[in-house]
Amino acid sequence: MSGYQQRLQGKDRLLRVHRVRTATLIALAAVTLVILFGSMAARGASLKPLFLPLPVAVEVLLIMGLVAMIMAMYFRNLELKAANSESQRYLMAKYSIGRAKGVAAFALVVAALLLFPGGGQFLGDMFSEAPRPFSIAGNAAQVVLFASPDALGAGYVRELVVYVTSGTVVVTIAQDNVTRHAAWVNATGRTSLALLPADSELYRNWTVTLRNPDVLTASATFVLLRGIWPSFFDFIPFLLLLFSVANIGWWLGLRPIHKGSKAEAVMGGGVNTRVEQDERFYIEYAQNPVRDVIPMDIPPPPPPRTAPPPPPAVMAQAAPPALTPAPRPAAPRPAPPPRVDTPGTFVERGTVLASAGHAEAALVAFDEALRLDPAFLPALRMRVACQRSLDRRGDALETYRRILAVDPKDKEAHRGAYDLLAKEHRWREALDVADVGLRVFPNDPRLLETRGDALTNLGRRPEALQAYEAALAIDPRDENVRQKIEEVRVDVPGLMSRALIASASGNYAHALSLFDDILEVEPGNVNALIGKAVAYRRSGKSAEALNCLDLVLSIQPGNVAALLNRGHNLEEQDDLDGALDSFDRLLEISPNDDEAWIGQGDVLVKMGRDDDALRAYAEALKLNPGDEETVAKIKELEALRDIQADVLQDLYKIKGIGPAKAKALVAAGFKTAEDFQKAPVEDLTKVKGITRRIAQDLLKHFKEIAVEAK
Repeated sequence: MSGYQQRLQGKDRLLRVHRVRTATLIALAAVTLVILFGSMAARGASLKPLFLPLPVAVEVLLIMGLVAMIMAMYFRNLELKAANSESQRYLMAKYSIGRAKGVAAFALVVAALLLFPGGGQFLGDMFSEAPRPFSIAGNAAQVVLFASPDALGAGYVRELVVYVTSGTVVVTIAQDNVTRHAAWVNATGRTSLALLPADSELYRNWTVTLRNPDVLTASATFVLLRGIWPSFFDFIPFLLLLFSVANIGWWLGLRPIHKGSKAEAVMGGGVNTRVEQDERFYIEYAQNPVRDVIPMDIPPPPPPRTAPPPPPAVMAQAAPPALTPAPRPAAPRPAPPPRVDTPGTFVERGTVLASAGHAEAALVAFDEALRLDPAFLPALRMRVACQRSLDRRGDALETYRRILAVDPKDKEAHRGAYDLLAKEHRWREALDVADVGLRVFPNDPRLLETRGDALTNLGRRPEALQAYEAALAIDPRDENVRQKIEEVRVDVPGLMSRALIASASGNYAHALSLFDDILEVEPGNVNALIGKAVAYRRSGKSAEALNCLDLVLSIQPGNVAALLNRGHNLEEQDDLDGALDSFDRLLEISPNDDEAWIGQGDVLVKMGRDDDALRAYAEALKLNPGDEETVAKIKELEALRDIQADVLQDLYKIKGIGPAKAKALVAAGFKTAEDFQKAPVEDLTKVKGITRRIAQDLLKHFKEIAVEAK
């Protein structure tokens, strides 16, 4: 009787559709698992070594998920047609619309993030390894092993680069013991091998061999650039867009059903407008249906009567029709209570704004959350992320300190504060941050390594060595720390002393080699860079000297020694404007430097600005009254000014002769017209800046003057 009753009520069809939908989706899930395992096996998935190609799994799951979603929409459409009341139809449409909106929004957001321009390059650079420097002894080799793609198949190696800074290195790159690339790289050279994603479809082991064929030590740097699997940025976003389009279309198709069945469902009593219903309502309703009738009040019973009423005296008339009581009006639905803003709601708003790229607006929301609760950690963490994205290092550092005040065990805050201080070369404060972190995590190898870095940059190398050795004892496999231990053991002060002695004695090649040894250990050692620039300048390599000095000024813009040497170097290259700019910058920083005033005066003399040069020499004499060389320069300049009336005016008439060349000729001893008339061309060309053509014009001009005088 129960089956007959269900067929009679019309709900057997709805239950049958529900059962078929469940069975179909279960079968589809089984097929998905088979395809998933087959696809991963075809890409060489294994447990040892661990390799599970994640992109293949994501693609299969998204494709089969799209098929399952379309089939579920088809079955839901059948259920809507089979519903035996408007209440059921309304509830099914309502919750299907809600689910479609959520899925479409989520898929669109994820697809937009994956399609963001430059996202793949940015993620690949994040996963790229830091450059690995190697010092290779003579007739020795250094081997680097790595695998591509990674264990999850999401990242692969897109390019291998090897830089050689000194010596000669033979580079061999092999894939599963098959040589793919070989090159012979000399000093300051490089070689690279670009790999396509097709090279990393299967798990492969790579070997890079750096061999030094010479006797002397060679230095090379190995760089491994990684990329994210391309399907994450083309095929997978396409599938997500299909998800969005399908759900938006399903939503638009359900709107007429939802709108058309709402009024009848509410009036029929199958939907309670005051209480939220769950989606299971229509299944339960199919098993326990409620009649779609208008609720009516039960009329009160009639009062008791003692005797029947007398018959009417007149002709009986037709009784009026009974009136049906009007339905009670539905009680108005109460308005929802106003939402109270909490720190959590402000963080949610800020997170949405930050993900959309509005970091400034997100910061306002996080500040409001912190106004309500200054110790709310989610707001602090999101706030510091926005500040770092806007490159507000000072504000980010202050936020990190607030996080540590609330939660001293937050490792990310310790590391973030250290990184900011290290970027600004505030090593003393960075050391304090590392020490605070080590009080909470005394055995953290990363904090021990950062402490060693800070101590190294502060020149406290023995303490840095202790920190590195402690970090290596905790993590013996950390090759980076092992390399730093070898570098910190180098006697930098001893190398510096030997390099300066070699430079002063004229052995510039040996001095440059020693300076390079120091810079290999401490690339930011400004004293070594300045010493190297001086050695280059003395050996006649002005361009290399300028490069070293510019590197010093990029690290320390106010370095006095670098500015002074840069000015002298540019003066020797006849770049008078650049030299004067260097001396002017130096005098702004150190106005009591007599060498800077003398250098400025020398440049002004060559530029023909005698009055300014005399003032510069006078300032130098004020600072160092006993400097005989400066006094001699003043006297020579004044003597040259006296000669100008006789000779310089004639010199200026000759094409190619300016103030600087004229004064150079006078300084060389050519002070009168007779000196020029008697001088051979070869003597004139010995003066700096005087070519043979100018020398011939000089002789011709002064001989004509002698003829006219006769």
